[in-house]
Amino acid sequence: MNRTLALSCPCLIVALAACSGASTGDSSSDAGPEGSPAVVFFPRVAGSSGAGAAAMGADGGAGGDPTGVGGGSTTSADGGAKPASGGGLPTTLTVGASTLSLSVAGSSRTAALYVPASATSAAPLVIALHGDGDTDTNFLATSGLQALADSRGFVLVAPQGITRDVTVQGQTVPQVDWDAYNSAADGNIDLPLLEQLRTQLQATGQVDAKRTLVFGYSQGGYMSFLYGLTDATVLSCAAVLAASSPYGGGAGDPLIGGAPRKIPVAMQIGTADGAYAAAQATESTLQAAGFAVQWNAVSGAGHVPIPGDVSVPLGYCLGQSL
Repeated sequence: MNRTLALSCPCLIVALAACSGASTGDSSSDAGPEGSPAVVFFPRVAGSSGAGAAAMGADGGAGGDPTGVGGGSTTSADGGAKPASGGGLPTTLTVGASTLSLSVAGSSRTAALYVPASATSAAPLVIALHGDGDTDTNFLATSGLQALADSRGFVLVAPQGITRDVTVQGQTVPQVDWDAYNSAADGNIDLPLLEQLRTQLQATGQVDAKRTLVFGYSQGGYMSFLYGLTDATVLSCAAVLAASSPYGGGAGDPLIGGAPRKIPVAMQIGTADGAYAAAQATESTLQAAGFAVQWNAVSGAGHVPIPGDVSVPLGYCLGQSL
């Protein structure tokens, strides 16, 4: 089946002028093999990891604290190692920030975990996916998610993406942090990562398996859509910010048509975002297929910074349950 691919604008949040494609709709394209659709993407902004990224966040820039790849442990915010099992994930959750290290799908991966003091014994679990070029810790801090975890009492985990070229249907999607296009059977290394984080954090018995949701921005938003609709039977909701279905969201979209459950979806995007038309198409197709959708178009907003108030889609998703 031929699929039209949609990609994010991987631009530094503070480098607004450099991200003209996100606000004007300008994009580049890679012609695929004969008979396959062209891949449309916003090119990565060169040199976007400049000063200010650590403080402001990025979708194509350096973020806050860099995360090292370790083996079989969780490291607390004060640097102390704590015993862990199950591929480096904790058997119990303790209040505070920590870094998880695990090996999955042949790759060493890390994730930032934040357990607020307000979390109950059955707290919701939010899996947060950053944009291209950002870091897990920076995304939690600059998106407002960590502060919302404190006030709303949910456990927050943000895996670190890996920047690489992704090949799908013979086409190359260049320099993205998440493979929002392939299935795990076709070599996607990110879907198994998200599933391992979900299952092992739920296995602690301290998060609510019926209120486990995915939240993503930009390329992380495309990944949120893929994961949410692919694994809809185990996730309560998918929040998709500044993104759409990675296949454009039109009639016959394979993710929408193939979803095993009509998972609630929250979509929030700026009207000046280059992905706005694809997001509109996605919302329309979801609605027509019987999905519950919260739609929030932020007037005049572009791709960066994150459009609108993140508590709106997050609040909607926290209200959903399997």
